[in-house]
Amino acid sequence: MRVNSNPMEMRNCLLLTILLLISNILQGQEANDKTVAQIATALENYFLLERENIHLHLNKTTFLSNEKIWLKGYVVNRKTNQPFFNTTNVFALLYDDKGHKLFEKLLFASNGTFTGNFELDKNLPSGDYYIQVYTNWMNNFLENESTVQKIKIINPKEGAIIPNSNPTESLAITLNPEGGNLIKGISTIIGVKLADCFGNTFVNATIEIQDDKNTILQTIKLNPFGFGKFEIIPTISPIKAVFQSNDLKIETLLPLASDIGIALEVNNFSHADQAIVKVKTNAETIPLLKDKQLYVVVHQDDKKSIIPLKINQENLGQTLSIANKFLSEGINTIRIIDSDLKQWCERVIYVHQKEEKPLNIMFNFKKEGKIKMVGYSDYANANLSISILPEETKAMEIEDNIIYTSTISPYITESLTNALYYLTEPTRKKYYELDLVLLNQKKPKYDWENIVANPPKSNYTFDIGLTIKGTVNQELKNNSNYKVRLYSVLDLILVLSDVSKKNEYLFENIAVADSTVVDLSLLKSPELNVISTNFATVVLNRNKPFKKPFWVPFSECPKPQVYHYDTSFDLPKFNGEIIKLNEVILKTKPKKTLVNENKFGNSNLRGYKIQENDTSSLLGFIEQNGFNVTRTAMGEVSITGRQTSTLLGASTTPEVFLDDRVLFSFAELDMLDMTDIDEIYISSTAIVPSTRNKQGIIKIYRRKNFTTKTAVKSVSFMIKKGFERNSNFVNNDYQSYTNKGFENYGIVDWCQTILTDEKGNFLFEFQDANIKKYKVVIQGFTIDGKLINKEFNLSID
Repeated sequence: MRVNSNPMEMRNCLLLTILLLISNILQGQEANDKTVAQIATALENYFLLERENIHLHLNKTTFLSNEKIWLKGYVVNRKTNQPFFNTTNVFALLYDDKGHKLFEKLLFASNGTFTGNFELDKNLPSGDYYIQVYTNWMNNFLENESTVQKIKIINPKEGAIIPNSNPTESLAITLNPEGGNLIKGISTIIGVKLADCFGNTFVNATIEIQDDKNTILQTIKLNPFGFGKFEIIPTISPIKAVFQSNDLKIETLLPLASDIGIALEVNNFSHADQAIVKVKTNAETIPLLKDKQLYVVVHQDDKKSIIPLKINQENLGQTLSIANKFLSEGINTIRIIDSDLKQWCERVIYVHQKEEKPLNIMFNFKKEGKIKMVGYSDYANANLSISILPEETKAMEIEDNIIYTSTISPYITESLTNALYYLTEPTRKKYYELDLVLLNQKKPKYDWENIVANPPKSNYTFDIGLTIKGTVNQELKNNSNYKVRLYSVLDLILVLSDVSKKNEYLFENIAVADSTVVDLSLLKSPELNVISTNFATVVLNRNKPFKKPFWVPFSECPKPQVYHYDTSFDLPKFNGEIIKLNEVILKTKPKKTLVNENKFGNSNLRGYKIQENDTSSLLGFIEQNGFNVTRTAMGEVSITGRQTSTLLGASTTPEVFLDDRVLFSFAELDMLDMTDIDEIYISSTAIVPSTRNKQGIIKIYRRKNFTTKTAVKSVSFMIKKGFERNSNFVNNDYQSYTNKGFENYGIVDWCQTILTDEKGNFLFEFQDANIKKYKVVIQGFTIDGKLINKEFNLSID
């Protein structure tokens, strides 16, 4: 052996070794940084498009077949966890338990909320039904992002269907290794679920873990919802879980353990402020991890933390503590990813809201059949809906919880029952029990392979209002000189569209109610004279079906050959239909006297009674009575006084009223004929108290039998299946509030929109039902995304 004694050579050799070491470190660091960037990019791309969560708050969840369903929708932007102001077009559908669509509505969302109702068919059979809400934008995603709310309907002629509460028919044990892997030689947590396909289970059930010789290794006591877990080190010997009750015996084999893999164990219920993550593997797996780096990826959509792991032959496991401040409220997914972007295991956990603010309500006073209430909260600028029912109601048995719908349901594939239990006044015990449910989720909603390879594309539009398109059916010279005007006097719509070289016109973002009749006119510049023509018009984006088939929950469960009905309980009774008498018409000679002259301020104006056969121009009449009237190139109408203001030196404008409503756009007057008008009160010199250079008053009253009609040289077009018109809650006409039927399934009142002030205070009122105890359910959200779900039992003497 030759020893190199040359100091220079030794120094060079040492320097080379150091350089190689540094190079390897830098290359490893560069590789790590590249993988972190790849993981981050994959998550950011997959969740780049904004996603909506929609929660439905119903006035109750069990209805009689001759009632209306009233609902309030809350739309949350998952990127910001705040109200989604961009959403306007929401489709609401009602399905029966066979997946047949019964009704469909288009609801208009504004500032993140919408309201609506379904009027049920009195002949609907008793059973389970489902309301689904979605937007066209949701069609862009591989996952089903729609919201489905279960309800029950009782046909009074049948009674309520008796559910199959005997869990023996389809009872099964499911075993779910934590993280999805079961690996030889590695201690693993196994989730246990005992339930039938409806979710029913045995109370106080126990599960025995046995080996292939029926030796009992462990006995697991399940919680009241049928969930539990145990820890085991799997070997090559078969392991089974056994449930036995009287003559019923069910057993399930634990899956065979793999020779290689990575196990994941997470505990975020023992410590209030952190999650403990354990990652373990066996020696057989280590060669597969050679030259690979592992990462713990914790994310909710694109909000993420990526943490490198150190696992090798000498260190087969690592434990990390992740503070809750690095986690998002709601569901978080924990994945183990290697530097080849391969996922080894995953798990979902839930982080409760960091702060639940107080909200209280107090009785104020009674007046005119109403109970006046005062609310106090720390939820400033909140938008709320409030359902008021008898305290012992059976009509709110299906859970309806905005916190679950917004923070859990969007991230799991198996519906969570008993959500209200886990999320109301949570304790460490409830944290543990909710974690048991999540441990037993069999299939992830967001698959890692899809996240890496199939980021969604915006192939479907984010519809805002309706789009109306059409063609002018005549040859035009110089199309740029023409515009198409769409207007509706009753709905206060007036918009103009250019006419393309193909004679096409387009109106976008039009919010019009169902069965609205609009008028289309062709205008020619520069005078904007109306030209007679015909139009071919269509609504482009009204029918936007959801691309994923509607899946009926529990559809795989066995259906009874014959349904059995429960008629042992009382139902509310309604007053009979009101018989409408024929209208009595008094045929007397109409008087020509002014009927509005005694209204406030009209006596100081000149009043005119307009004859029914007067075909003159309304704007011409105004011009003849002291005002200048001009039309702009964009179809706007300007009305000014003929005297300039000595204060500002500018032309004055009058205050114009139509049926006592102040007009903000005089263009509405261009759509009226004198035949529409009953009376006009006018003065060009009347003083208007204002800082906006106002002078002159015009008050116009339309005839009582006024209906929108096609103007001269215009064409009417009905917009079918437009947005549902906003309507205020109208309660059922109950025969009595003081009977057992009303207590079971009646509704006292429904306050669909209540706003809190900047301090969080609010007022609301509800019908005095002459009962002493009420259940009050309040749901909503604040402008900064705080979710509100409160229930109160209210006693009023």
